Amino acid sequence: MWWWALRFLGALAGAGVAAAIAAAADGKTWWPVAGAFLGAVGTSFAPSLLERWRTRRIAHATAARAAELGPDSAPALLLRHSEAVVPFTGRERELAELLAWCSDPDAGRLRLLVGPGGVGKSRLAAELYERLDRSWGYLEIADEAEADALSRLREVSGGRLLVVVDYAETRTGLAGLLNEAAADEGSRLRVLLLARSAGEWWRQLGGQSARVRRMVSQAGEGMELAEQVAGGLSDQEVVMRAVPHFARALGAEVPEGMEVELGRGPHRVLDLHAVALVAVLRSMPHGSGAGPARVGAEDVLEELLGHERRFWLRTAQARGFTSGTDGLSTAALEQTVAAGTLLGARSRAQAAEVVGRVPDGTASVAVADWLRELYPPGTADDREWLGRLRPDRLAELHVTRQFSGSPELLEACLEGLDAHQGRRALVMLARAAHELDEAGEILQRLLPRVAGEVGGLVAPRETLVALYEALPFPSAVLAEAQALLAKRLLISVPDGDDGERARWLTAFGQHVSRLGRPAEALRATQEAVDIYRELAGHYPDRYRPDLADSLDNLGNRLSGLGLLVEALRAAQEAVDIRRELAGHYPDHFHPGLADSLDNLGNHLWETGRPAEAVRAALEAVDIRRELAGRYPDRYRPGLANSLSNLGNHLRATGLLTEALNVTREAVDIRRELAACYPDRYRPDLAMSLNNLGVFLSEMGLLAEALNVTREAVDIYRELAGHYPDRYRPDLAMSLNNLGIRLSETGLLAEALNVTREAVDIRRGLAECYPDRYRPGLASSLNNLGNHLSEAGLLAEALDAAREAVDIRRGLAERYPDRYRLDLAMSLNNLGVFLAEKGLKAEALRAAQEADDIHREPAARHPDSPTP
Repeated sequence: MWWWALRFLGALAGAGVAAAIAAAADGKTWWPVAGAFLGAVGTSFAPSLLERWRTRRIAHATAARAAELGPDSAPALLLRHSEAVVPFTGRERELAELLAWCSDPDAGRLRLLVGPGGVGKSRLAAELYERLDRSWGYLEIADEAEADALSRLREVSGGRLLVVVDYAETRTGLAGLLNEAAADEGSRLRVLLLARSAGEWWRQLGGQSARVRRMVSQAGEGMELAEQVAGGLSDQEVVMRAVPHFARALGAEVPEGMEVELGRGPHRVLDLHAVALVAVLRSMPHGSGAGPARVGAEDVLEELLGHERRFWLRTAQARGFTSGTDGLSTAALEQTVAAGTLLGARSRAQAAEVVGRVPDGTASVAVADWLRELYPPGTADDREWLGRLRPDRLAELHVTRQFSGSPELLEACLEGLDAHQGRRALVMLARAAHELDEAGEILQRLLPRVAGEVGGLVAPRETLVALYEALPFPSAVLAEAQALLAKRLLISVPDGDDGERARWLTAFGQHVSRLGRPAEALRATQEAVDIYRELAGHYPDRYRPDLADSLDNLGNRLSGLGLLVEALRAAQEAVDIRRELAGHYPDHFHPGLADSLDNLGNHLWETGRPAEAVRAALEAVDIRRELAGRYPDRYRPGLANSLSNLGNHLRATGLLTEALNVTREAVDIRRELAACYPDRYRPDLAMSLNNLGVFLSEMGLLAEALNVTREAVDIYRELAGHYPDRYRPDLAMSLNNLGIRLSETGLLAEALNVTREAVDIRRGLAECYPDRYRPGLASSLNNLGNHLSEAGLLAEALDAAREAVDIRRGLAERYPDRYRLDLAMSLNNLGVFLAEKGLKAEALRAAQEADDIHREPAARHPDSPTP
């Protein structure tokens, strides 16, 4: 493919590049292109380039020969998108959209393509280029080469150009590249960013210069690749179509009698192709011996790693590395590949140093050469001497397993890294943490050292920013590490950069709030709002979106501390800003409007305005349902959030059937998400289960209510065991509800035990943060009193009821709309217990006060049901 040569030469300057581009544009193969280049550069420059070109060619030839060896070769090479073993399939809608973007002279220069690893982003970018006419050039930007790659190419070519930037979310020089692209005067330029998600990094990119901001705004939310490559093509068909192509590449017969067990789908195209490849490998004479009869997707990457290991062992034995008492063990070979994949190397000497980090390994150039022949460097970056195991998901699995299984290897590979190696290691682990909990645990140990500059690893600010952007959010495993990293970045903000300071204040506030430190979170968030408000006054187009974000966060922080009126005021301002922005740029700002509407609905509910809360929540659900219909992987989690909120508000207005239906839908979505990404979505699943239990109980479905509430408690108990500051409040809430469910089904002794536990947790929390946790303590005391009364323990029941009334009376004085009905409930319970103790006069006074309160809400809120 002639564009391979252009990618190889694209970042170089001089007359040789011009000659090469001219040769390539004529459709020549890469040999004449290389000859044109070397002929033009002259004798003074050619020898070094020729040597580099020769060594690269030798490395690729070695890999090509290895691919022909059969099952003991490196089969994973055949899954690389650049090999294109399987013809491109599907994605016609996405291709048509991208081709139209390239052909439209008035279209914006930037597009974003997002999807999880293995979904086919890089292959789609390559196919796009293949379908463009020959007037287009192609430039793949290597990591850390963003600064001048475009300008150097433009020195010799002003023609049409497609620029592809993979791993865009981790690029520290991306803003500079886009500034160059915005100023480019060539005939036509298109920049395609590939990323696993459009998160905070994408939003912050929109806060750069006016030119970059326009590019980002025109690109909208990006194009998300669904896992299914074509609507009319099943996963099984994708596998079966791929099998003959892998058989041909391996010189094997197409296996017969193969059954594919894929389980619940759809699956990513990489996993499906891996299933097809493993099926062929099993059928070969020197395969795994398992036979091709049944091949499943669940463990296919593990099996493919087994084939890679056999290849490592065979080639190492041929080199004599495993012979004698000092020979390398199989474990050392596996760790050597993991170390090289994680750290890389930019010279032969550095590669020898890397392989020497392996316990029981040796700093040998011979071993370094062997590793390079296994995995030669890619063509897009001439600075790398050493390649790595690919595809990414296979590499991430191998590296994570090796480093989580060997603390000695981990420590050895964290010491004395240069800036490039440190960034490469951290970012790779951060990517892996999106799907592998073990990678998150490695980062949990590593990040405090990096964020605090403890230990031998020096981490530049740019590295820490890229790492932060690559981390999954939310993440229970990484919450503490994310807070430390955000704090480090906040401290290191350059003087006078108010926008950057506000950004990291916001991030820090989010993370410490999740860690159960609400006062600290409020201080940081309030400062961020103050900064953004001032900046938005001077530069409204740039900073009003950030102001809306920070107001949303401020509302949540205020609510968490019981400052409900102030929270509602902040949320309403955020909605007003986002509604105006969405009116101008709906694709870009509609998701944010849904976020703000969700928050507004919650704060309306907290202040005793449930009908208004339902209206806000319904609008949020409508927006998210439309977004999830187009981009399910990105927006289904948000849809579940909105449905969960809507269920709560519907219940508050007495619409129990509707509340139950939308809550069941939220549980279904979150259960599916938690099955794939437990670290990220199990807390949300527990919350929805807890809500579902309440609604089922109110509908009389007591057995089902008890089961789902037990499940919620189990999840929260596990989470609180690891992260008590973050999840003990949720555990107390779910225990409180479990006590009610147990009492409803006659399990009184167990109900008393779990409710006492809830009271103990909430009493401790209320001592530290009374505004936030005294309402919950009153609720648990109220329930405890009921269970004690049922058990005949009237004296204890009366004590609990009096304490609940005292707390709720104080709350109702400050927030009558929110807490007077709760006070009435506690007064009613107190009256009952007093009557049972024979204290008739006091019981009558409590009951009368409760009745007086019950007569108030209908007058103030005629749309609210009378309890």
